[in-house]
Amino acid sequence: MEAFQAYTPLGLYRRRRKEHFNEQLKNLKLVVDWTVWVYLLVPGLLYLSGWYVSLWSKPLPSWATGLTLPTLTGLIDIVMLTGGILIFVEEADVLFLKSRSLWMRTLMRQGIYRACLQHLGKMIAITTLTAPLWSRVYDMSFIHIALIAIWFGAVASLQAIVLHMTKVRYTGWRRWLRMIPFAIAMGIITIGATFWMHGQMWTLLAGIVAAILLLIMVGRMRLEMKGTFEGDVREDLRERLKFTALLLSRSITKPKAPRTRTMIFRKPRKLLRHRSISNRTAETAFKAFFRNSSTMKLYLQLGGLSIAAVALPPFPVNVIVCGLLIIMLSVLFYRSWDVFATSEYVQLVSYDTEALNHAATAMVRMLFVPIGSLMGFSLGAAWLGWLEGIVTAAAVVAFGLFVLSITGWVRYIRSA
Repeated sequence: MEAFQAYTPLGLYRRRRKEHFNEQLKNLKLVVDWTVWVYLLVPGLLYLSGWYVSLWSKPLPSWATGLTLPTLTGLIDIVMLTGGILIFVEEADVLFLKSRSLWMRTLMRQGIYRACLQHLGKMIAITTLTAPLWSRVYDMSFIHIALIAIWFGAVASLQAIVLHMTKVRYTGWRRWLRMIPFAIAMGIITIGATFWMHGQMWTLLAGIVAAILLLIMVGRMRLEMKGTFEGDVREDLRERLKFTALLLSRSITKPKAPRTRTMIFRKPRKLLRHRSISNRTAETAFKAFFRNSSTMKLYLQLGGLSIAAVALPPFPVNVIVCGLLIIMLSVLFYRSWDVFATSEYVQLVSYDTEALNHAATAMVRMLFVPIGSLMGFSLGAAWLGWLEGIVTAAAVVAFGLFVLSITGWVRYIRSA
């Protein structure tokens, strides 16, 4: 009798939710080395905590004071679009639960409640992180900031349910044809409503009430939808495997279909004017670096992270970080050259040692100059101003070329 009473719709939902959590935790333990992450997270959290405190106590950087409210709201709206709804429906439920409306509605209702709480927590965290901007740039009180967090949480939940209704109804290009206009329209409405409401408390309260009423109406519409069992199973499976796929993408290389033509450098155009052996070898290595999708992706990721790493911290931390990044990039680019120089195709040709050293220097310089220019400009623009960013870009490039020359000289001495 006790076992029969425990097996209720709510009990089934809780059991599947617990199984999902244990499965995600198990996958995380298999992939992540917690010893390494402790050494990475503790200094990172200490640094971010100090930087966050500096946003409250020290003068804000120029990028923060120049950030308009619609821009900040648009960035937060992009974060709102992340995440979905998981109602814990499985394929085997077609044998029993599909014909039991009470069980299906309970799973769906609890899944919507869970998604709303998750989106509310996410928006509270985002609003807390951006609270210095709301308080010091837009002159909002802590009560206003709390109401903004609730407003964002309600809007994020509303967007998630609306997009989920589209996902379970349509597939392929039809789904994207409906999701993209919905997302753009809801983003524009969110930006406009936030800009209009942020000044007064009663407008924020009215907006929150309206958003909650719309959320209840859309939730009831989702519960009343018919013929979406296959779509619910498909979207649930996709949401369950999303985190696992993210973990596996960092540890397992996805097989790719062979390409007969590369995305860039399809034609044999000259990049360097002088056609010496070292220049031609450096040009070949540079093209091979970007023809490989994995190294090109790594290059773009490092570029974006380097720009953010020198633009966000205050002085003099940003200068120190910039110097360390230059040293790290020089070592990384020379290792990329070593991969090319030790490949079996290069070993077929007999090269002079001095020519190979000149080619290595030219290749790493070609890789560094774009990242160094953007990194130096972002450093100067966030620290001094837009015009001064040009001077800092030239200084960072000059210092980077000097570090590359020193690194190349040390490598040449060791190999001699």
